[in-house]
Amino acid sequence: MSAEAGANKVAEALHELNVQTIVQIPKLGPFDFSITNAVLYMWISALLVFIFYLVIAKRLKKEPSGLQTIGESLLNFSTGHLTGQFGEKGKKYYYIILTIFTYIFTMNVIGLIPKPEILKPYTPTANINVTFGMAIVVFLITQFQGFKRHKLGYIRSWLTPPGVPVALAIPLHLIFFVVHLMGELFKPLSLAIRLFGNTIAGHLVILVMIGLVLQYQNFLIAVPPLLFVIIMTGFEIFVAFLQAYIFALLSVIYIESAIYAGH
Repeated sequence: MSAEAGANKVAEALHELNVQTIVQIPKLGPFDFSITNAVLYMWISALLVFIFYLVIAKRLKKEPSGLQTIGESLLNFSTGHLTGQFGEKGKKYYYIILTIFTYIFTMNVIGLIPKPEILKPYTPTANINVTFGMAIVVFLITQFQGFKRHKLGYIRSWLTPPGVPVALAIPLHLIFFVVHLMGELFKPLSLAIRLFGNTIAGHLVILVMIGLVLQYQNFLIAVPPLLFVIIMTGFEIFVAFLQAYIFALLSVIYIESAIYAGH
């Protein structure tokens, strides 16, 4: 019975990783437009990011303080470090990359904040559908830039490099094309799985430890896992930043490769 009760406590803690329907909407064929807790926390995160930058934009001063200082630091971080290699051709994507970084970081942090069950707590980035959706946006921007700037020359950049003898280049064209095509298709997949995997792994460890704390409601037994949860939560805040940074940086690399394809 004790083992079963322990398993139940851990299962209760892991319930936070479950997608729960809040508003049921009839399906349209295979598409389900119901509003879930994943959607809700995505909306909340988007709203917070929007309000954050809106307030900064409305209160711009020559001598920044408070939120404006944070906003300008984020902008300098984005334009200088994240997107510095874009150059003039990719300048209009500075703010998209900054938004992606801020949005992912916000979702990650919101997922770490303890919430009562009535609020149906959830971390959107612990859902592969969410991370894959964002990765697809980056993929579409990348391909759009490639074809817009280079037309069919973008496909030419996927083939054998210039200078290879014709007799050798012809059979190699197909190999290079298939390899490059697979690479392009795996880019959004790698983006999505990396963010999803790192987010859910940290949350799994924390939630299992919380389940153990709830099970062994004894001070001496509960202290080690509780200390571990506190330390792990602090580490996860760093991971939240790191994963947002990696996703944004790789997005820059992919978009840049399309902008300067063939160079």
